[in-house]
Amino acid sequence: MGIRDALKKIKEGSGLGFIAGREKGEIDSLLNRDITIEELAFVTSKFEGKENAIFIVKEEPKLFFRTGSDTAVKQLRILAEGLEEDDLDWEDLIVRFERVKSKQGRKYYVIQADLKPEAEAKLVEREKKGKQKEDVVAGEDDIPF
Repeated sequence: MGIRDALKKIKEGSGLGFIAGREKGEIDSLLNRDITIEELAFVTSKFEGKENAIFIVKEEPKLFFRTGSDTAVKQLRILAEGLEEDDLDWEDLIVRFERVKSKQGRKYYVIQADLKPEAEAKLVEREKKGKQKEDVVAGEDDIPF
């Protein structure tokens, strides 16, 4: 087994098979662009001991990206939890990485995100159906027998 096969085996065995065959991209190339994240995983860095986000985007099919920015990783985790709670997927979001400066002058990444119109419509429809179910249940409680 050559080094390429060994690397492939390690990547696939780590649960990060989605990055197999892709080159590492630079986060800066995503700055201020609307992107769609296709897959994302959170991993702990062996060297720094902090959480990183590794992901692929629809707009750059040959690349994977990694960020260790505490703020960006935290925001991606919050988005992942919200998507899971509402039974949505990353394809339902438009994501944008931006670089901002702290009051001390340090630059860091932040995430801006919005629901795609079709995902927003899906949520509105679910909410309507949920409200209709609540109305029916409330009406049944009024029956005196």
